[in-house]
Amino acid sequence: MQRCVLALTLALVLGGAAVADSLLYNDGRFYEVPKLEQGSDGNFIVRYEHGSIVVPADLVKEFFILQVGGEYTPRNEDEKEKVAKGLVPYEGRWIHSTHRDRLISEMNLKRKEAMAELKAHQIWRNRYKKSTKHFAFEYTVPDEVGETYMDMFEAFYGFAKKEWRISQGNTGKLKVCFYNNKRDFERIGNVPRGVLGYFKFVAPYELNVFYERRDEKLTLDVVFHEANHYIMRLFVKPKFTLPPWASEGLAEYYGASDWDPVTKKMTVGRLQEGRLINLTDEMDGGKMQSLRGLFGEVRVSAIQYAWSWSLHHMLLESKKYKNKYKKFVTTVARSNSVKREPWPGNPNYLWPVPTLATALFQRTLGIKDLDAFEQQWYDYIRSLKVESDRGYHRAGTFCIRYDRPVRACLYFKKALELGSKNPSTFEEYARVLIRRSKYTEAADVLTSGTKIDPLNPYFYYQMGQAHRRMDGEKNKELGQRYIDLAREMSPDDSRLAMDINISFDSGN
Repeated sequence: MQRCVLALTLALVLGGAAVADSLLYNDGRFYEVPKLEQGSDGNFIVRYEHGSIVVPADLVKEFFILQVGGEYTPRNEDEKEKVAKGLVPYEGRWIHSTHRDRLISEMNLKRKEAMAELKAHQIWRNRYKKSTKHFAFEYTVPDEVGETYMDMFEAFYGFAKKEWRISQGNTGKLKVCFYNNKRDFERIGNVPRGVLGYFKFVAPYELNVFYERRDEKLTLDVVFHEANHYIMRLFVKPKFTLPPWASEGLAEYYGASDWDPVTKKMTVGRLQEGRLINLTDEMDGGKMQSLRGLFGEVRVSAIQYAWSWSLHHMLLESKKYKNKYKKFVTTVARSNSVKREPWPGNPNYLWPVPTLATALFQRTLGIKDLDAFEQQWYDYIRSLKVESDRGYHRAGTFCIRYDRPVRACLYFKKALELGSKNPSTFEEYARVLIRRSKYTEAADVLTSGTKIDPLNPYFYYQMGQAHRRMDGEKNKELGQRYIDLAREMSPDDSRLAMDINISFDSGN
């Protein structure tokens, strides 16, 4: 990890703008701050008008501190003699102050230019544009992140080519737009809030995702999911479409893949633990999804994504069923012998008649009794176990979507107990606690969250919301200060501004 104290002895101006104190996180996030200091313990202190924030040194890759004046205060008689000769300490040796100032200025110019370039490439008009054998990438994530994902896309394509015998044919390279953050993804990609990624399946094909630094595994899930939609679009005959349960089930199955950037290998068949927890809840409540019902759905619901994933996990992880199921998919995707009709979800595409597709499924997999197979499926789901904090985090987010706040709190709490370092776990948990009027608990969760992601303005906004709802004038004043701090930290965040304005308009 590289850390450089960049100290100017005079005001340095680049491109007409004064140099600002700044931090570059290891994950690529860049912050310009009003005033930055480094404590004796190596950690950083960011000074805002409405409060100070400590940033652990192990989060920081690079930093820049502007200091005016370069006098050194000697600590003993020996140092006094050296200072009297015009010498100052610099990087473990004593050199003349004018030499030090020149070295610092040269170093700061290089560092500032590098930081400026990093920041410039986070703007979409200045995006990187690079191509690999099968993909054309446009991205505003840090270049090293973009390179890693380019390797991953090519690895997935190589896997899919072997597994499904696909070819790009005359469609050309897939355009992949990779945004630096969710806000740009929604604004520039014209995407509604709540969408995590999408594949445009009408030629020319295009895949759009954003980089979720706080939960990179979520980014991987979305990338693998949407990339699989592209793979299957290449596999399925033009104008044909897979039944939604198969299309989304395959995407969810491959969406749970792992990627090793060192060996550049992907591993498929991992558990979608969040979906598994929600399935277990459904089954415990007696809400069982029938296969016949799932096979006839024009569009699958959020919980049916989970049912579809679990079915595919059972089929594709089974030596007995894997090749037979792949044969079923191939027949449905490519055979002209399958009776088809316009798909109600988009009449421009033809899907297999559901009752006939169900019969084909049974026949191809050698299933004599579909009801018995359905019970086998339920037993398989019950045999799977959730062990990771991320599984409980994902289950909590799904519960928010299903409007189940009490259960969401249970899952977020379990995720933290298992050691979650995901900032969004703290953020989502606190939001639900505030909704349930558990303000002190929410404040405690957010305080813990700031140790993981100290410059997250939403933590302070929510801290303000919690304190403003507590009893006592001091709590209300403290809450207002937190909200003002959040606004000061991210003045150009339209989503944050909207949340703050809505909370004030509602009197909260």
